[in-house]
Amino acid sequence: MRDVYVVGGALYPAGRHYDKNHDDLAAAVLDKAIADAKADIDALFVASSTTELANRQQILGAYILESIGIDKIPVFRIENGDGSGGAAVALAYHALKSEEYNCVAVVGVDKPNDVLSNQQQDIYATTLDTYFERYFGFTPLSLAALMAKMYLKKYEYKYEDLARWAVYMHAHGAGNPYAYFKRPIKLEDATNSEVVSEPLRLYDVGPLADGAAAAVLCANKKDGPRILTAATATNTRSFNARQEYDVLYSLQEASRRALDKAGVTPRDVAAAEVHDSFSILGVLAVESLGLVKRGGALAALREGDLPVNLSGGFKARGNILGATGVYQLVEVAWQLMGKEFKRVDGSHGVIHSMGGIDKISTVVVLES
Repeated sequence: MRDVYVVGGALYPAGRHYDKNHDDLAAAVLDKAIADAKADIDALFVASSTTELANRQQILGAYILESIGIDKIPVFRIENGDGSGGAAVALAYHALKSEEYNCVAVVGVDKPNDVLSNQQQDIYATTLDTYFERYFGFTPLSLAALMAKMYLKKYEYKYEDLARWAVYMHAHGAGNPYAYFKRPIKLEDATNSEVVSEPLRLYDVGPLADGAAAAVLCANKKDGPRILTAATATNTRSFNARQEYDVLYSLQEASRRALDKAGVTPRDVAAAEVHDSFSILGVLAVESLGLVKRGGALAALREGDLPVNLSGGFKARGNILGATGVYQLVEVAWQLMGKEFKRVDGSHGVIHSMGGIDKISTVVVLES
């Protein structure tokens, strides 16, 4: 069976891009990624979670292709909330493995800043159960705050321990030219910031940002890191019915499948980009991937470094919602190659893309 490689990639700096439309951002990175790959594409997979709600646009892929003058190839739109990017990567990978195409492109794009902040939060809350959670005022932030409160109590940590996540992310974001925030912060900056949903404070929240990312994947074109596997799993238990709140069930299952199939252990992972829209989710992602033991992520932060979110994660790179999984793919590929980022000491990388509060997770394993 043929192998799949990441042979081209491009990122748009995360931020507020009021002067650009969805298709402008997406077309810019797609054009660069195709040029980087030096290959024609047979299909396009588009990930976006807000294009209908924030921008009143459907069949976005056709307009992206129109912008760069590509005609007739098939286009597929993927929506899994803020996990759309990872899902699009997984589908593109499986399409290539099926031998339906030789080269395909994956584009992730979202522009949440085209609407007011209260509209942003309402759109973001549509990843929850509309009838039994969103209707009663629950938000992703409030559920994450409950998880943080229970985690800190169970493992006897203080808030200052959790605040180190933000410090760690900003330190990495300072070295990422595509990050929304490139300024390092001190621990007291995080601990003294305003409470947004107790115990979470302002620096525990990844800012919603506009942006686009593109990757070109090809079969048997050995010009970049190889994708060993991609696995997706769901967690259909309602939030109130979960047995434990210090584990991401969808990620735990997806990572088990992906790592087993790839023949890779957590110890082999040199670079990982995980979903940390809120700091507690990053902590739980590191543990659910098996990079550290359960309850051990904050202790590991106190003691030293973790090979996690060298981009700065959602906290510093920015939360580009449905586009984030494509950002993560390009970031890890570049980290394994030493392109744009300092090369990591190892040959395996992992991305974790999640939709909702642990409703669906995709794990992609790469090898340089």
